[in-house]
Amino acid sequence: MQLRRSLSLAAAWLLLAAGLVASPPAASAAAPPDGGRSHVVSDTFPGAKIGERAGPAPLAPSLAKAPVSPQLVACDGDGTSGKRVEVLYVREASMPDRYTQFLPMFRAWLANADDQFNDGAATSNRSRHIRYVTTAVTGGCAAVVRNLVVPAGSLADFYSSVSAVQALGYTSVDRHYLMLTEATVICGMGEIKGDDLTTGAANQNNGLAYARVDAIPGCFGANAIAHELGHTFGAVQLSAPHSDGSWHCLDQWDLMCYGGTPSWNCLQWNDYRLPDCNRDDYFNANPTAGSYLATHWNVANSAYFIAGATADSDPHPKVGNTYVITNVSTGGALEPIGASTGTLTELSQRARVDTPSQKWLMGYTTGLQFINVGSRLCADSSYSGTTPGTTLLQYICAGQDGMRFAYMSTGGNTFAIFDWLSGLALTATGTYPAPVTQQTYTGATNQQWVFNQVAGVAPVNNSVYYLQGHDSRDNAEPAGGSTASGALITHNAPSGATSQRWTLQATGTYWKLVNVNSAKCLDLVSASTTNGVQIRQATCGTATSQQWTLQRVADGTFYLVNRFSGKVLHSPAGGGTTLDQQTITGNTDGGLGVVAGNEIWYLNPV
Repeated sequence: MQLRRSLSLAAAWLLLAAGLVASPPAASAAAPPDGGRSHVVSDTFPGAKIGERAGPAPLAPSLAKAPVSPQLVACDGDGTSGKRVEVLYVREASMPDRYTQFLPMFRAWLANADDQFNDGAATSNRSRHIRYVTTAVTGGCAAVVRNLVVPAGSLADFYSSVSAVQALGYTSVDRHYLMLTEATVICGMGEIKGDDLTTGAANQNNGLAYARVDAIPGCFGANAIAHELGHTFGAVQLSAPHSDGSWHCLDQWDLMCYGGTPSWNCLQWNDYRLPDCNRDDYFNANPTAGSYLATHWNVANSAYFIAGATADSDPHPKVGNTYVITNVSTGGALEPIGASTGTLTELSQRARVDTPSQKWLMGYTTGLQFINVGSRLCADSSYSGTTPGTTLLQYICAGQDGMRFAYMSTGGNTFAIFDWLSGLALTATGTYPAPVTQQTYTGATNQQWVFNQVAGVAPVNNSVYYLQGHDSRDNAEPAGGSTASGALITHNAPSGATSQRWTLQATGTYWKLVNVNSAKCLDLVSASTTNGVQIRQATCGTATSQQWTLQRVADGTFYLVNRFSGKVLHSPAGGGTTLDQQTITGNTDGGLGVVAGNEIWYLNPV
């Protein structure tokens, strides 16, 4: 996860004067570092479009139907007593009322956010479910989402919105209130108390707190919900080993961290959505005795979680895994029409045969993405459509909301799938090649889908692959298709040429990549650890500069790490440019330098 803190310097001084933000103090395990005062953290995620409203225009009442079979979340007690997260949909009277049409997706987002924390706990063989205010429904419990209208001007800033909901009675000391608003001024904000004590219920992060996420593209969704709730739960304390001094951390990329010293940890796509990928700064459901999280505030001990001593079943789709997605009504598998690899091809569903065009890799760009294995393109709402009947197509993967999806359990291993942009459910509307459309959710079986996990692409000795860049979508090949030793390696649009094919040859725990056309090995131009050293092909030998580690990011998706230099294969922007080596990064923000997408490669079997 990446974000930018957007609090202006002037605003910071105003808040400092008001006692709401303090300069980072020296933290202590013996007492709250600043008396446990509330701080408000402002977050802006890359791609956020402040001032724009996410999603569709309000539907006519006849189309905005009440949800059926709402997303289930963990039940606990009577659903209201004790410490709970209570969700408030908040708007001013002049703002659109989309409560009914968004309620299914809201509940999906809330359950998806819960999965982020619970999947994090599962890495320690524990469970942690957010203790929402819930209502009993068929099959279990659903999160309650209150529908509130506040006076004009109440959503102009965080503090006025807190005052407005307090005036409506939302002041319980047992609550963390999450406001999902129709305003477009705040990406995400959450309160946190500077208290790193370990005394359980006495920790001040176990009391009243507020968080807010506005209806802004790039913000409104499960990732921001989980992040801002993470702040209210007490992440990240200033005494954390990798604290950045402003209530986040610098320990690679996860739910609350961004950046830091590059390492080989926390670089899989699934790490981006989970809390505390190294389990050492703010969340560990089973910390080692004597470790920081065993002796300081540990968010996994928050009273706002339902804690379990063992991991529980979670059949939802997992980021980094590959699935064939079949429709319950038709049995057909989701795929581009004609198994096309071209952009703008609409999606349909036909008899399952498990070809690459029917396989979808689960990606993550501050939200779940469906990447077609055959085309390496992402499912997208056609031409940014938001009205019922809009089809799906495949397009070059990016970070827009039309390429993000929420899943909603409909029982067992079946799910409704919602597009973040439209709030509508994917619906099989006819036999192949009729396009899959987006419709108001009714719970019908043609809106229910099964994620059938299949084996993803994996490196196999002496097998042949195209080496395709994640962001460029180009294939690596010697310049001009040369067979000469010393020829530089470039990247160009896929052509099927033998010069774009590479044989993987195992060398102990490392791999050589041998060009099929030239029989030469992928190598460094010079044996150097310097960033920017170019890549060539050379006569195969025993040099460690010709040996590579495939560091998994997701199924069939890797960093290629040179054994000699420890640097990774990098594809500079622009077709035809020469590949080089760079320090590994998980950065996804082009404004911050080298991006991970230019260091990540797909292995596509020939």
